[in-house]
Amino acid sequence: MRTEILNHYMKVVNTQEKEPQSVFRFCEELNIKESDFYEEFSDLEAVKEAILADMWTFTVNALEAQSFYLEASANDKLLSALYAFVEQLKQQRSYFLITYKNWNKPTDTTKGIKEFRNRFIEFLESLGLEQMQTGIAPIDKTTGMLNHNALFANVLFVFHYWLNDRSKGFEKTDACIEKVFSLSFELMGNQTLKKAIDLGKFLLSQK
Repeated sequence: MRTEILNHYMKVVNTQEKEPQSVFRFCEELNIKESDFYEEFSDLEAVKEAILADMWTFTVNALEAQSFYLEASANDKLLSALYAFVEQLKQQRSYFLITYKNWNKPTDTTKGIKEFRNRFIEFLESLGLEQMQTGIAPIDKTTGMLNHNALFANVLFVFHYWLNDRSKGFEKTDACIEKVFSLSFELMGNQTLKKAIDLGKFLLSQK
């Protein structure tokens, strides 16, 4: 039932180019009882929240079934998950372009990402942030959460970049992931300034 609801929500958005407004009408179109809907979701906003979140969970679960992933470092696990996640997003690009068409800047507040953020943070916690080369050792819970939030901000930047990417095969998004997270992982030593400049040049070249 959950999958049917999620798929129908995206279908409505794609065909009507706007989000569903009524649970009653939504259920009528899907030919289910409202009680069935409420067993899965509290409202339509919760459905929207679940789409990104479930895609992320599906991506991670698929990777965890692969031996190469289980043997990878924390950094490589995160990067693998991000590249695979973008591949999942491609399957529903039309939906995301409509849903986030008014999201002008990655730093702007936008709806539909709260549950995705929660699951991403859980993923980072499962990796063990202290193993990641972020350049800021998580010496306490507060510092660790700052690193979690910074990494999620990077994910939102990549997601927003992908929404606006018009390159063949979204190859520029792949380059964006590499540069953004390479900088996050290696903010230390003499590499810091060089990587920051490289990232800045890359972003400016895309305008």
